Parts: sequence; structure tokens; C-alpha cells
Amino acid sequence: MSRTYAVFFLAVCFLLMPLKSESSAETEVFFSSVSLVRGDLILITIKADILEKPQIIWRKKEIPLIYSQANASWRGFIAADLKQKPGVYKVVVQLPSSGFEKEFYIRVNDRDYGVRKLNLDPKKVELDAEALNRVKNEAAIVNKLWTADCQLPLWDDRFLMPVDKKIVGTFGRRSIINKRKRAPHTGVDISGKLGDPVKAIHNGTVMLVADHFFTGNSLYLDHGGCIISMYFHLDKILVKDGDQIEKGQIIGLVGATGRVTGPHLHWGVRINGARVNPLTLIELSRELDG
Repeated sequence: MSRTYAVFFLAVCFLLMPLKSESSAETEVFFSSVSLVRGDLILITIKADILEKPQIIWRKKEIPLIYSQANASWRGFIAADLKQKPGVYKVVVQLPSSGFEKEFYIRVNDRDYGVRKLNLDPKKVELDAEALNRVKNEAAIVNKLWTADCQLPLWDDRFLMPVDKKIVGTFGRRSIINKRKRAPHTGVDISGKLGDPVKAIHNGTVMLVADHFFTGNSLYLDHGGCIISMYFHLDKILVKDGDQIEKGQIIGLVGATGRVTGPHLHWGVRINGARVNPLTLIELSRELDG
């Protein structure tokens, strides 16, 4: 996906041409792209003569924003969930005190992420009643994280990779485990040796530390601004619930807990509840430094 900035306005319904807004000489709206694929995200930037925080609505949710002093602009991420239906979606940008309101349209395209085939211990795939009940209870706990109130953003610059090693499992691939179709891969797998350090991708608050059936020793960080990162299959977790974490802090060690074939880190990110490719967040967040 191109990261070339486009400034554009809606001339007719569903028109997606990179043009400059004519609604206000003092307000400009920029998108890093006019389209994205499901499981992807784009950066929106708003420049205005007034310091009022804009309101941006995407799929009935407000987009959290940060303010850049260097560029005198507001910035935020618009995310499309991995299973979002392809189509054209409206983005509403408002500056209530100045009366500025504009609708833009972003196209979400389909993408075939491919397939991954795994052979695992049948006990980790065909679950008995006890294991099923455990998985159900764990899912209920984790699902509450996605609906928690958004906190103020704790980030204002680029995000980091949690482990600087090779990607061995890509985002979005449909899973076939022991010849049966399963849920798609909602993160990336990063290679690592048992005990390799895992870093926090940015400042955050520990939302949950748990030992879960599928994901093993699991850690969830709230970075504010509706961005949550997760780290699975850890050998050890070095923080606890409620801890305030600094960007780059060692939070755990690579492991092989849960349903795995060997040591590695599964790393995932949700933005406003949407499951997105964490590598895109790393790439796009570089623009926050500019």
C-alpha cells in the first residue's frame, strides 16, 4: 500500500481522488492512502489554524488523536478489521467551534493472505469438555479488553518491534490445523530462542497477565488511544497487572507455552478493537516522527 500523502475532498459520492479540501482555507485533511485492505490501517492528519481537537468518526467510533507541536497538526489511525467487509466507508471530520464538517470516503479492499498448515498435538486441537470450558472462560476475559474505555494516548512517536528477529508467521493467513480449517492468524510470529528478551512496543499499562490454553503465558498492554498490543507464548512475564511500562522496556522472555510447535513470539495489535497487521503500525508510525 502506498504511503504517499493525498489531500482530497468528496466531489461526488464515492469519488476517491487525491484533491485539496475547499471547505475551509484554514483546515486541511490528509490521508496516508485513499484505500486500505482488511487488516490494515492508514494515518489521518488534520491541520487547522485553531487548536481545537477535531472529532473524527469512522464506523460509528471516534478516532483517538495526538497533537504534534512540530507540525501543528492532529494525527490518528483509522483501522479496518481483518474480517471487515470490503466496500466504501465514510469518515466524518468535525471542528465544532469553527463549523467545519466534511465527509470523506475510504475504500476497504479484500486481500488473500494465504494459508498456513500446522500439525499439532491432537489434545491441543480436539478439546475435551474441561478444556473447552477453560477456553470459553478465557475468551470471555479477553473479550472484555476490546470493549474497555479508551485511555489518553501514551504514545506520540514511532512504535518499536518487540523482538528484532525474522518473521516466521505472517498476519492474516487462514489456518488449517491437523487438516481442519481454523481461525485466521491475527498477529505475526517472530522467531527467537528460549529466553530472548521481549520489549514493549511503546509506553503502556499492563491490562492482563495470564496463562491461557492456546496462547500460553500471555501479556496485554494498553498504549492508550485505543491501541492494545499482545505478546503470547512467553516463557516468563516480567511485569504484573497495572504496571506502567516504558517504551522498549523488557516485559518478558520468548517461550514455547500454550499451543505451539516451538519457541517464538506471537505479537498482535488491536486498534479501536480492529485486528490489524502490527507490522503496518510499525511502518506507518515512523511518520509520527516527522
